[in-house]
Amino acid sequence: MRFYLFAALLSSTLNLQAAELTTEIKVSLVEDDSSECLANDGKLILLKSDASETMVVWLDRWFMGMQTADHTKHVIQPGDEPIALGCSVTRDKEKQGWTIASTSPQP
Repeated sequence: MRFYLFAALLSSTLNLQAAELTTEIKVSLVEDDSSECLANDGKLILLKSDASETMVVWLDRWFMGMQTADHTKHVIQPGDEPIALGCSVTRDKEKQGWTIASTSPQP
């Protein structure tokens, strides 16, 4: 009996992981060669959405390898241009970046 219970749980877990792998990525961070950022050996970081619905995105900012207090909300409509967040390298030659904390369709 334990074997069948274990097999059922394992099968459910594998099906859930397979479903997570097949979900499409609707929101992403992309890099662009911006002349201002290239002057500092960096790239322009953009927030892009390919979703067919309005998305609410929360971002976290990182500076010099440390997470900052910046926790920003962006509401992206279908067809919006990518949102410029900033350069991956600041004018002081320090590295910065962003991570997507959460995404959800707007209710």
